[in-house]
Amino acid sequence: MPEKPVFEKKAFEKIKIEHYLPAFEAGIAEHRREAAAIIRSQEAPTFENTIAALERAGRLLARVSKVFYNLNSAGTSDEMQKIATEMAPKLAAHNDSISMDTGLFVRIKTLYQGRDSLRLGAEESQLLERYHRQFIRSGAMLGDKDKEQLKEINKELASLTTQFDQNLLKG
Repeated sequence: MPEKPVFEKKAFEKIKIEHYLPAFEAGIAEHRREAAAIIRSQEAPTFENTIAALERAGRLLARVSKVFYNLNSAGTSDEMQKIATEMAPKLAAHNDSISMDTGLFVRIKTLYQGRDSLRLGAEESQLLERYHRQFIRSGAMLGDKDKEQLKEINKELASLTTQFDQNLLKG
């Protein structure tokens, strides 16, 4: 008997336009809770309770985003474009709230600075380095005033990128 596909076509047919915004909001809320748990942890940072936990965090939001943006680019509609326009700055703000969080960056930086004593494998080392670099590039080391300015730029950039993508689709 042939294996059942991971995604059935009928499952996508069950998704309605009105499902997306609540799904995005639920994904954002869940990701916030997961990140907050890492940040609030009273345990000393370890690869498992910081980097691996970050890797596991946000799965619902990632699934919702993948489905939405793939379907939006494959067969968009005015309603889907409206959702993309609404979500772009919200998602940018959400990502900034995590990547610019000082407490979270301190945990990552502590691990990064002590990486030689952690006995990490090649993949774990690369992942730690990637998170450290990503947080720095996202503005984690900026002062509060500069972080706020970067957040505004990121929101605007997300909105303009969405607008550009939509103009391409119309063209």
